[in-house]
Order: sequence, then structure tokens, then C-alpha cells
Amino acid sequence: MKVDFHNHTRHSPDSETDPKALADKAKRLGIVPAVTDHDTIGAHAELRKMGAVFIPAQEASTTAGDLIGLYLSEQLPRKADFLETLDRIRGQGGLAYLPHMFDVTRAGVAAPELASKVDIIEIFNARSVRKDFNRKAEEFAKSHKLPGAAGSDSHFLFEFGTTYTELPDFDISDPKALMKALPKAKIVGKPAPLYVKGTTTFVKLWKKMVKK
Repeated sequence: MKVDFHNHTRHSPDSETDPKALADKAKRLGIVPAVTDHDTIGAHAELRKMGAVFIPAQEASTTAGDLIGLYLSEQLPRKADFLETLDRIRGQGGLAYLPHMFDVTRAGVAAPELASKVDIIEIFNARSVRKDFNRKAEEFAKSHKLPGAAGSDSHFLFEFGTTYTELPDFDISDPKALMKALPKAKIVGKPAPLYVKGTTTFVKLWKKMVKK
């Protein structure tokens, strides 16, 4: 089974990916996406209506940096305390997934006293511009005996499909089954082209202008 644990749709302020297009490509490639829009779960209802297979998730901004909740049924609040957000994720029966931990160009949570409390560390993020950002995350995961996973962090449809976590088959709807499968994970990762970060910023600015 192939899972990409970090993806955005047009429900994020910096993405224009259509949820249906993502679902169609995911089905064609045999990759299950975690849909992790910034501070919203707005895409989940759309995806459920079309019968898409995905992990309902959210990339929540916290006071310490970004934290992804996997297997969510309710939206997480924006800019809440990190530990409060962690409790809210687990209160829904979800898993806490820490993205781009050491990436200084983004809101990573590198504080070990916080990072060590999560369930999964993102050890490969395709949008990290320096290899050592991912290497440090992998070293942290190993030293704290936490499972690692990969996310494309896709904001554009063409980014999806090159980065994923390969796992033994498991029930994709069951967080406990995922945790049992993760120790046997294989990371398949390809860095995204550098220009995607600048293009993402442009999309965010353009969306703000359209809303005015």
C-alpha cells in the first residue's frame, strides 16, 4: 500500500488543486492521500461525496508551529497551543504527525520536548530545499523511537505521485492498523522542483486579491 501523508487542495489558501482531480490521480496511481489542508477540513465532505479513498486530516497552525492531525472528524482550531492541539487530535481518535520538523523556511516544530510527544515524524518532505532538514528529522525519529513517514506536501497536482510511504497492506480507515504497519515502512521520495515554493506564494497572494 502506498500513502502520501501530506497534501493540499484549493481549500488551502496557497493551493489550487481540485479535490476531484487529486482523487482521480490518486486512484490511477494507487496512492492514498492524506488531505491536510491548512486550518480547514473543507475538502473532506467533497471527497466523501465522490467516494474517494483518503485519510481525513488537517495541517493545523499552532503556537509552536505546524502539526498535522490524521483521522480527524472535527476541524482543529487555528493558532491554538501545541499541546492543546495534540490533545484535540487524540481526543478524536486521531494521530499526531509532525511535518517538516527542522525546515527553517517553514513553521517546523524542532523543540524536542514537544516533538517527542507526537505519533509520527515526517522524515521526508519533498518541498524541503535542503537534504539535512529531512536527515535531521529522520535522526530525531530514530533516536526517539518514533515511526517515520513521507509526504509530498503537494500544493499542485503535478507534485502528487512522486513521494509516498510504502507499507504492508492494512485497513486504511484504522489509525491503530497504520501504526502497526509503519515499522515496516519504505520511503519513496523525490524532491519537488525549487520553483514550486515561489509559485505557491504567488497563488496565496492572488487568492487574497480575488477575495478583496
